[in-house]
Amino acid sequence: MMRSLLLGLWLLSTSAAHAARPAMPMEVQAGDGERIPVQVLEPEGDAANPPVAVLLHGLTRSKEDWLADAPPTHGGALTEHLLKSGYRVYILDARRHGERATPEARPGQLAKRAHAGDTAPYQAMIVDTVRDAQALLAKVLAGSKPPRVLVAGYSMGAQVGLLLASREPRVTHLVTMVPPHVDPVLGDAAPVNRMGGIHQSWLLLTAARDTFSTAENNQALFDAAPSKHKARKAFDSGHALPREYVDEVRRWLAEAR
Repeated sequence: MMRSLLLGLWLLSTSAAHAARPAMPMEVQAGDGERIPVQVLEPEGDAANPPVAVLLHGLTRSKEDWLADAPPTHGGALTEHLLKSGYRVYILDARRHGERATPEARPGQLAKRAHAGDTAPYQAMIVDTVRDAQALLAKVLAGSKPPRVLVAGYSMGAQVGLLLASREPRVTHLVTMVPPHVDPVLGDAAPVNRMGGIHQSWLLLTAARDTFSTAENNQALFDAAPSKHKARKAFDSGHALPREYVDEVRRWLAEAR
């Protein structure tokens, strides 16, 4: 877990050039009254009911990862593809991240403490972020049924995405990049405990040299999902995937049912 913290700190220092397309703020309130910082990017074209994409960032990162074509997420490239493909894209900050960060937030330390046995603060951060994403979807989908509702997440965002999809049947498509293995003792924060609810079309991208999830962990996660339309690809990399992963997502989205 110390490696996870160090990786997160290194990635935070990475400079990034932001995508040119403007993102507009959106007001969303969580069930506990907290303001959820959300931005929405409108697609190219003028479709009355476009497909929807919700993008979820990794540990110690922020929603701005999806506006920058830089490691580790290369999110700007994926976001731009989605916009050109007609998706309306929503990005949000997880609890204790981005606009919601405070000097005492320290999400990397919460992960480290969870690894040492003090699980409650980390569990709350993850579970509350899942609930926030549900609140966003409830607002976005109120009174409408888009042709596709995509959730995509990187690292911790993949963890949150799996938990969200297991609770939200209106999600039709799911893309998860290098989800970390989370011990089942973490209850509702551990995707392994919720995989029976994954019925969406699902793409799982993993890394052969990922220090946060083994090949066995990844295969067990994949096998546990009852989805009839799922695919998996492993890259010969560490937890930070090569930029080419975006091409794999593009191909899958074009082919997915």
